[in-house]
Amino acid sequence: MSERNDDLFYKHSGQMGLSVPVILVIGLPVIVLLSAIYSALVVYCPVVGYVNILFLGGYVYAGGFVLATLARQTKCRNPGILLLLGAAAGVVGVYAAWVFFISMLFGNVLPPMEFAFSPFKVFDTASTINANGWWGPSGIAQWALVSIEAAIIVGGLAMFTYLSIDREVFCEECNTWCEPFETMHLRPADEFINTPADQLNHLELLSLEEAETTEYPRLVAEVLQCSGCQMTQAIRFKKLTQVMEEGELNEHSEDIPGILMQKKTH
Repeated sequence: MSERNDDLFYKHSGQMGLSVPVILVIGLPVIVLLSAIYSALVVYCPVVGYVNILFLGGYVYAGGFVLATLARQTKCRNPGILLLLGAAAGVVGVYAAWVFFISMLFGNVLPPMEFAFSPFKVFDTASTINANGWWGPSGIAQWALVSIEAAIIVGGLAMFTYLSIDREVFCEECNTWCEPFETMHLRPADEFINTPADQLNHLELLSLEEAETTEYPRLVAEVLQCSGCQMTQAIRFKKLTQVMEEGELNEHSEDIPGILMQKKTH
Protein backbone atom coordinates (compact mmCIF):
# COMPACT_ATOMS: atom_id res chain seq x y z
CA MET A 1 0.00 0.00 0.00
CA SER A 2 1.33 3.44 -0.91
CA GLU A 3 1.28 6.18 1.70
CA ARG A 4 -1.73 8.44 1.81
CA ASN A 5 -1.35 12.09 0.85
CA ASP A 6 -3.42 13.99 3.41
CA ASP A 7 -3.51 17.07 1.17
CA LEU A 8 -5.96 15.22 -1.09
CA PHE A 9 -8.55 14.93 1.65
CA TYR A 10 -11.31 17.24 2.77
CA LYS A 11 -10.85 19.22 5.99
CA HIS A 12 -13.51 21.35 7.66
CA SER A 13 -12.79 25.08 7.63
CA GLY A 14 -13.52 25.57 11.33
CA GLN A 15 -16.30 28.09 10.72
CA MET A 16 -19.06 27.90 13.35
CA GLY A 17 -21.96 29.41 11.42
CA LEU A 18 -24.87 30.12 13.76
CA SER A 19 -24.43 26.88 15.69
CA VAL A 20 -23.70 28.42 19.10
CA PRO A 21 -26.73 30.75 19.42
CA VAL A 22 -29.13 28.34 17.70
CA ILE A 23 -28.17 25.32 19.82
CA LEU A 24 -28.27 27.42 22.99
CA VAL A 25 -31.62 29.03 22.16
CA ILE A 26 -33.37 26.10 20.46
CA GLY A 27 -31.36 22.98 21.22
CA LEU A 28 -31.13 23.31 24.99
CA PRO A 29 -34.89 23.88 25.53
CA VAL A 30 -35.59 20.78 23.43
CA ILE A 31 -33.13 18.80 25.57
CA VAL A 32 -34.92 20.06 28.71
CA LEU A 33 -38.27 18.95 27.25
CA LEU A 34 -36.86 15.52 26.44
CA SER A 35 -35.46 15.34 29.99
CA ALA A 36 -38.98 15.92 31.33
CA ILE A 37 -40.38 13.13 29.15
CA TYR A 38 -37.56 10.77 30.13
CA SER A 39 -38.06 11.52 33.85
CA ALA A 40 -41.80 10.91 33.55
CA LEU A 41 -41.16 7.51 31.96
CA VAL A 42 -38.71 6.56 34.70
CA VAL A 43 -41.03 7.65 37.55
CA TYR A 44 -44.38 6.51 36.20
CA CYS A 45 -43.16 3.38 34.38
CA PRO A 46 -40.67 1.95 36.91
CA VAL A 47 -39.75 -1.12 34.89
CA VAL A 48 -36.35 -2.62 35.58
CA GLY A 49 -34.13 -4.10 32.88
CA TYR A 50 -34.04 -3.68 29.10
CA VAL A 51 -36.98 -1.27 29.07
CA ASN A 52 -35.04 1.26 31.15
CA ILE A 53 -32.15 0.95 28.72
CA LEU A 54 -34.56 1.60 25.85
CA PHE A 55 -35.86 4.72 27.62
CA LEU A 56 -32.32 6.00 28.06
CA GLY A 57 -31.30 5.09 24.52
CA GLY A 58 -34.38 6.77 23.08
CA TYR A 59 -33.69 9.93 25.06
CA VAL A 60 -30.07 10.14 23.89
CA TYR A 61 -30.99 9.31 20.30
CA ALA A 62 -33.78 11.91 20.15
CA GLY A 63 -31.61 14.60 21.73
CA GLY A 64 -28.65 13.72 19.54
CA PHE A 65 -30.80 13.82 16.42
CA VAL A 66 -32.05 17.32 17.28
CA LEU A 67 -28.55 18.64 18.01
CA ALA A 68 -27.08 17.02 14.89
CA THR A 69 -29.85 18.50 12.75
CA LEU A 70 -29.24 21.96 14.18
CA ALA A 71 -25.50 21.60 13.62
CA ARG A 72 -26.01 20.86 9.94
CA GLN A 73 -28.74 23.47 9.44
CA THR A 74 -26.57 26.18 10.99
CA LYS A 75 -23.71 25.17 8.68
CA CYS A 76 -21.19 24.56 11.44
CA ARG A 77 -17.83 23.27 10.19
CA ASN A 78 -16.10 23.14 13.55
CA PRO A 79 -16.22 19.65 15.13
CA GLY A 80 -14.52 20.87 18.31
CA ILE A 81 -17.23 23.44 19.00
CA LEU A 82 -19.91 20.85 18.30
CA LEU A 83 -18.28 18.48 20.79
CA LEU A 84 -18.39 21.19 23.47
CA LEU A 85 -21.97 22.16 22.63
CA GLY A 86 -23.07 18.52 22.74
CA ALA A 87 -21.35 17.97 26.09
CA ALA A 88 -22.91 21.18 27.47
CA ALA A 89 -26.33 20.01 26.29
CA GLY A 90 -25.68 16.69 28.03
CA VAL A 91 -24.87 18.40 31.34
CA VAL A 92 -28.04 20.51 31.04
CA GLY A 93 -29.98 17.36 30.20
CA VAL A 94 -28.72 15.47 33.25
CA TYR A 95 -29.50 18.39 35.57
CA ALA A 96 -32.96 18.92 34.06
CA ALA A 97 -33.70 15.20 34.30
CA TRP A 98 -32.89 15.26 38.01
CA VAL A 99 -35.07 18.35 38.55
CA PHE A 100 -38.08 16.75 36.85
CA PHE A 101 -37.41 13.36 38.40
CA ILE A 102 -37.35 14.75 41.95
CA SER A 103 -40.43 16.88 41.37
CA MET A 104 -42.42 13.97 39.93
CA LEU A 105 -41.16 11.50 42.52
CA PHE A 106 -42.51 13.68 45.32
CA GLY A 107 -45.84 14.28 43.61
CA ASN A 108 -44.92 17.68 42.16
CA VAL A 109 -44.77 19.21 45.66
CA LEU A 110 -41.58 20.92 44.45
CA PRO A 111 -42.43 22.91 41.26
CA PRO A 112 -39.72 22.19 38.66
CA MET A 113 -39.29 25.83 37.61
CA GLU A 114 -38.63 26.96 41.18
CA PHE A 115 -36.60 23.90 42.09
CA ALA A 116 -34.40 24.26 38.99
CA PHE A 117 -32.80 27.46 40.32
CA SER A 118 -31.68 25.82 43.55
CA PRO A 119 -28.78 23.58 42.46
CA PHE A 120 -27.64 22.88 46.02
CA LYS A 121 -31.13 21.75 46.97
CA VAL A 122 -31.25 19.54 43.88
CA PHE A 123 -27.89 17.97 44.79
CA ASP A 124 -28.86 17.43 48.44
CA THR A 125 -32.17 15.82 47.47
CA ALA A 126 -30.50 13.64 44.83
CA SER A 127 -27.88 12.56 47.39
CA THR A 128 -30.62 11.54 49.82
CA ILE A 129 -32.45 9.57 47.13
CA ASN A 130 -29.27 7.78 46.07
CA ALA A 131 -28.30 6.99 49.64
CA ASN A 132 -31.68 5.45 50.47
CA GLY A 133 -32.68 4.22 47.03
CA TRP A 134 -36.14 4.58 45.54
CA TRP A 135 -36.85 1.34 43.68
CA GLY A 136 -34.17 -1.13 44.76
CA PRO A 137 -30.44 -0.32 44.83
CA SER A 138 -29.12 2.20 47.31
CA GLY A 139 -25.84 3.68 48.41
CA ILE A 140 -22.80 2.98 46.24
CA ALA A 141 -24.78 0.79 43.82
CA GLN A 142 -27.32 3.55 43.16
CA TRP A 143 -24.58 6.16 42.78
CA ALA A 144 -22.86 3.89 40.27
CA LEU A 145 -26.07 3.51 38.25
CA VAL A 146 -26.82 7.23 38.09
CA SER A 147 -23.16 7.97 37.25
CA ILE A 148 -23.29 5.56 34.31
CA GLU A 149 -26.58 7.11 33.22
CA ALA A 150 -25.09 10.62 33.34
CA ALA A 151 -22.00 9.52 31.41
CA ILE A 152 -24.17 7.98 28.69
CA ILE A 153 -26.26 11.14 28.37
CA VAL A 154 -23.34 13.57 28.29
CA GLY A 155 -21.10 11.35 26.18
CA GLY A 156 -23.89 10.31 23.84
CA LEU A 157 -25.08 13.84 23.09
CA ALA A 158 -21.49 15.06 22.71
CA MET A 159 -20.62 12.33 20.21
CA PHE A 160 -23.89 12.65 18.28
CA THR A 161 -23.25 16.37 17.80
CA TYR A 162 -19.53 15.96 17.09
CA LEU A 163 -20.03 13.25 14.48
CA SER A 164 -22.95 15.00 12.76
CA ILE A 165 -20.61 16.58 10.19
CA ASP A 166 -17.84 13.97 10.30
CA ARG A 167 -18.74 12.49 6.91
CA GLU A 168 -20.00 15.71 5.31
CA VAL A 169 -18.38 18.13 2.85
CA PHE A 170 -19.08 21.86 2.67
CA CYS A 171 -18.61 24.11 -0.36
CA GLU A 172 -17.26 27.34 1.10
CA GLU A 173 -17.75 29.24 -2.17
CA CYS A 174 -21.48 28.44 -2.34
CA ASN A 175 -22.00 28.30 1.44
CA THR A 176 -23.82 24.97 1.27
CA TRP A 177 -23.35 21.29 2.06
CA CYS A 178 -22.56 18.94 -0.78
CA GLU A 179 -25.23 16.32 -1.47
CA PRO A 180 -25.00 12.69 -2.69
CA PHE A 181 -24.65 12.74 -6.47
CA GLU A 182 -23.59 9.26 -7.57
CA THR A 183 -22.86 5.89 -5.99
CA MET A 184 -20.34 3.34 -7.25
CA HIS A 185 -20.01 -0.27 -6.07
CA LEU A 186 -16.47 -1.65 -6.30
CA ARG A 187 -15.03 -5.16 -6.08
CA PRO A 188 -12.07 -5.17 -3.66
CA ALA A 189 -8.90 -6.92 -4.75
CA ASP A 190 -7.59 -9.67 -2.47
CA GLU A 191 -5.03 -7.37 -0.82
CA PHE A 192 -7.76 -4.91 0.16
CA ILE A 193 -10.12 -7.36 1.88
CA ASN A 194 -8.17 -7.81 5.10
CA THR A 195 -6.51 -4.39 5.14
CA PRO A 196 -7.71 -2.19 8.04
CA ALA A 197 -10.04 0.55 6.81
CA ASP A 198 -7.77 3.36 8.00
CA GLN A 199 -4.86 1.98 5.95
CA LEU A 200 -6.59 1.79 2.58
CA ASN A 201 -5.38 4.08 -0.21
CA HIS A 202 -8.34 5.94 -1.67
CA LEU A 203 -6.74 6.57 -5.05
CA GLU A 204 -6.09 2.87 -5.46
CA LEU A 205 -9.70 2.12 -4.57
CA LEU A 206 -10.90 4.17 -7.54
CA SER A 207 -9.09 1.81 -9.91
CA LEU A 208 -11.09 -1.23 -8.76
CA GLU A 209 -13.61 -2.96 -11.01
CA GLU A 210 -17.33 -2.35 -10.60
CA ALA A 211 -19.25 -4.84 -8.50
CA GLU A 212 -22.86 -5.95 -8.34
CA THR A 213 -24.95 -4.64 -5.46
CA THR A 214 -25.43 -8.21 -4.26
CA GLU A 215 -21.70 -8.97 -3.92
CA TYR A 216 -19.93 -9.21 -0.56
CA PRO A 217 -17.50 -7.96 0.42
CA ARG A 218 -17.64 -4.81 -1.67
CA LEU A 219 -16.74 -1.16 -1.39
CA VAL A 220 -19.20 1.67 -1.86
CA ALA A 221 -17.91 4.98 -3.19
CA GLU A 222 -20.43 7.80 -2.78
CA VAL A 223 -19.79 10.96 -4.76
CA LEU A 224 -20.82 14.21 -3.07
CA GLN A 225 -21.33 17.32 -5.18
CA CYS A 226 -22.22 20.95 -4.53
CA SER A 227 -25.63 21.61 -6.07
CA GLY A 228 -24.67 25.25 -6.57
CA CYS A 229 -21.42 25.43 -8.53
CA GLN A 230 -21.40 21.67 -9.28
CA MET A 231 -17.60 21.85 -9.20
CA THR A 232 -16.85 20.93 -5.60
CA GLN A 233 -16.82 17.13 -5.54
CA ALA A 234 -15.66 14.59 -3.01
CA ILE A 235 -15.89 10.83 -2.50
CA ARG A 236 -16.50 9.00 0.75
CA PHE A 237 -15.97 5.25 0.96
CA LYS A 238 -17.33 2.44 3.08
CA LYS A 239 -16.75 -1.30 3.22
CA LEU A 240 -19.72 -3.67 3.18
CA THR A 241 -19.43 -7.22 4.47
CA GLN A 242 -21.77 -9.90 5.74
CA VAL A 243 -21.63 -11.19 9.30
CA MET A 244 -23.49 -14.03 10.99
CA GLU A 245 -25.72 -12.74 13.79
CA GLU A 246 -28.13 -14.98 15.66
CA GLY A 247 -28.13 -17.50 12.85
CA GLU A 248 -28.74 -14.94 10.10
CA LEU A 249 -26.44 -13.21 7.62
CA ASN A 250 -26.63 -9.46 8.09
CA GLU A 251 -24.92 -6.62 6.27
CA HIS A 252 -22.17 -4.83 8.18
CA SER A 253 -21.06 -1.36 7.11
CA GLU A 254 -17.71 0.20 8.04
CA ASP A 255 -16.78 3.75 7.08
CA ILE A 256 -13.34 4.19 5.53
CA PRO A 257 -11.76 7.27 7.19
CA GLY A 258 -11.09 10.29 5.01
CA ILE A 259 -13.11 11.98 2.26
CA LEU A 260 -11.21 12.28 -1.02
CA MET A 261 -11.53 15.60 -2.83
CA GLN A 262 -12.04 15.23 -6.58
CA LYS A 263 -12.70 18.77 -7.75
CA LYS A 264 -12.64 22.05 -5.91
CA THR A 265 -13.56 25.59 -6.82
CA HIS A 266 -10.88 28.28 -6.61
